[in-house]
Amino acid sequence: MMSLGAVLPVLALAALCVASPTHRTNAGESKHWAVLVAGSSGYFNYRHQADVCHAYQILHTHGIPDERIIVFMMDDIAHSSENPTKGIIINKLNGTDVYHDVPKDYTGLLVTPEHFLNVITGNKEAMVGVGSGKVLESGPDDHVFINFVDHGAPGFVAFPHGTLSAKALNSALEKMHTKKMYKQLVFYMEACESGSMFDADLLPKNLDIFATTAANSHESSYACYYDKLRRTFLGDVYSVKWMEDTDKVGTTESLQTQFLTVREETKSSHVQEFGDMKFNTEQIQEFQGGAQGSHVEKQLKRITSPDAVKDYCVDKVASPNVPLAILYNRLMDAVTEQEKTELRTE
Repeated sequence: MMSLGAVLPVLALAALCVASPTHRTNAGESKHWAVLVAGSSGYFNYRHQADVCHAYQILHTHGIPDERIIVFMMDDIAHSSENPTKGIIINKLNGTDVYHDVPKDYTGLLVTPEHFLNVITGNKEAMVGVGSGKVLESGPDDHVFINFVDHGAPGFVAFPHGTLSAKALNSALEKMHTKKMYKQLVFYMEACESGSMFDADLLPKNLDIFATTAANSHESSYACYYDKLRRTFLGDVYSVKWMEDTDKVGTTESLQTQFLTVREETKSSHVQEFGDMKFNTEQIQEFQGGAQGSHVEKQLKRITSPDAVKDYCVDKVASPNVPLAILYNRLMDAVTEQEKTELRTE
């Protein structure tokens, strides 16, 4: 029989193991990985890159290292001739810069569906000499977060160069599952008709994947936060709602709580959930990063202004109508008759 002196250290070690969080990052243990995609180009699509840059700031601030965050974006907004604040992108009215320090893994002509599929399925050989070359190198104990933001239509989403079909996306997700590239995977998708990428049993319920979308399979997603200085919309309703929720509440709430909050606050479209519902009680820190503390709160409060949190996107516009809405707002803000005449001819 073991003596009391021998038993106590064993019990202490057991208690330490029970108390340890599931997002440990020691070798051989659970790690966070993320892939962030802004699939559009052009200044009038400012909001998509702003959403993705904001998502990066959340993940980075909550402790996910850059080597495990992979970013796709055209990168034609921050230094655009139309941007009055060169090198700065904001995601909310009166917000602060979210562009700083964002990794430029795949930009310009490299933002393609083929490269995205290679990255998420861990096809490192195919990405040698392409951009940063980073791909998901996650394993069976890891948590993966994918955030895609762009335009869409029934059965596909757009990239600056090409489109990605629902069939191809779900085939890649099944391949990831077969290769044991994750323990659990969460997918947040912002696009018109984004529900069509996962509905009708396209996403099996036994893949340990939980997905939410900005809209159902036959409606638009919506832009919001028109900025008179920048003369464009700064964000998308669904995207800013989940990110403002994380900024405000932190990452200790559950996936389901965040989904219900975003669904309630996204008045313009019907936010959907798909896939495996068995782990939607997991805390979002398992996918968006688990670092907590005053330094995290301070950083995220800088990104989210108080006015932005209170603003429930009252200026929301259906994504297909954004170019017309921008033109209308510019016309309303025009001072001289010459400006008005020029705008009317566009």
